[in-house]
Amino acid sequence: MPQPTPNARLRFEIVYEDESVVVANKAPGMVTEPGASHREDSLLNALVAKFGGRLLRLGERRDYGLLHRLDRQTSGCVACALTPEAYDAIRAEFEARTVDKRYLAIVRGRMKIGRERVERNLLEKRVAAAEGTRLVSVIDKAGKPAATSIEVLAASPTHSLVACVPETGRLHQIRVHLAYLGFPIAGDPIYTKGAALLASTKAPEETLGLHAWTLGFSHAGKRVDATAPPSRKFIELARTCGLAHASIGS
Repeated sequence: MPQPTPNARLRFEIVYEDESVVVANKAPGMVTEPGASHREDSLLNALVAKFGGRLLRLGERRDYGLLHRLDRQTSGCVACALTPEAYDAIRAEFEARTVDKRYLAIVRGRMKIGRERVERNLLEKRVAAAEGTRLVSVIDKAGKPAATSIEVLAASPTHSLVACVPETGRLHQIRVHLAYLGFPIAGDPIYTKGAALLASTKAPEETLGLHAWTLGFSHAGKRVDATAPPSRKFIELARTCGLAHASIGS
């Protein structure tokens, strides 16, 4: 990762902050970290503008404090450490899969209210895409084990609002597992029913109905439980789909 330059023009919301860790609510459409096409407009550029040298001193070895990432079109909780000690401790929790994550997803199709669990191995592969190639996940017995717990919160005749807990951390896990069940995420430009890949994996033109809602981890002898309110775009999508629930303010 190139050293991020500060960009104070970028707006973002902080949903948790203490002396050594911060959790931001990433907006949909914003990339998490700088890259070839987004050198100065990532969430990390905005964080460096606010916390400056504290992040830069962590260096590339510690990802300038960034503890994990979200896909560009996925909104919600992203944690960033401000000290080496916090980075090492919390990063170890991510690697041990002891961090609690809960996502909200708007899916196409009416699901029955209730809970279920999906277990299907996922294999990463590269496919052709508008930007050249793209890394995706496909269901394959030869892949790595992946499990997702799903709770249906609300349903309309055409769509459903679900809460998902990824018990493992595979690429696009929630998106693939929901599509496998026959309920792909609204606005998903890659996965469709049965977890089939769409013929054209072009850049999305509509809101992706996926939001990293809550993030929980142990830190400095206490429990941190951060909640990121869904974005305006996510709420508008839910209302357009006829969905109402307390999690989206209705």
